Amino acid sequence: MIFGKKIKINFENTDNGIKLSIINFPKNISITALDFGKDLAKRTMEGYSPNPEEEIDVISGIIDEKTNGEDIVFIYTHGDLPSAMILVGALCKKLLLEIPTVNPLEIGGIFHGEKNEAYIRVAIQKMIITNDTLGSSLEINLPQNTDMNKFKSIFSEVAFSLVPEVQSIQFGLGTAISKKANSNLNIQPKRVEISLAPHIESKIPALALVYDIVFQSITIFSLLNS
Repeated sequence: MIFGKKIKINFENTDNGIKLSIINFPKNISITALDFGKDLAKRTMEGYSPNPEEEIDVISGIIDEKTNGEDIVFIYTHGDLPSAMILVGALCKKLLLEIPTVNPLEIGGIFHGEKNEAYIRVAIQKMIITNDTLGSSLEINLPQNTDMNKFKSIFSEVAFSLVPEVQSIQFGLGTAISKKANSNLNIQPKRVEISLAPHIESKIPALALVYDIVFQSITIFSLLNS
């Protein structure tokens, strides 16, 4: 699977993981194993942690913790597509001045917030005990200078391709815009709302609590290509 025009990414399945190539990435950009590790470590929640056998090898494109202008190629043993996308995000965020924020909205129909923390914890513990998973949703807040028309296309393509649990993506006001007249529309918010089905493999109790870093990575890549 190939995505992007300015910076391109190519995902290829291997016998036991993913080969990721990042093409047209600028040279002399500093990047360390810690940069990748920090973002990959965010894929945890109660009842779920990544495969401990994961291993990432840099084949080309990074020497002495700097990009050298060649295609950046990773072999991600025991990795999956969403996790490989996190590697893309760790690199691409080095090129942005403003990093978009991603926050859970609902977990199993419960609004995500401090007041409902105990209810969500009980719901998640029930999922862990019964080996079940919850649907969820999250919100992405974009920089105000985002060209939404260009952003929508690349973001939707990548999100639907890499995360099969994505059920719907709403931009700006979402469905609420159907109740508006053009004369009172004003400025639309630069935001994205994503609805996620329960995890297909029934391993992650609520995807929005783990995949926030995945969708931040997709967002960053999409901003650089829009």
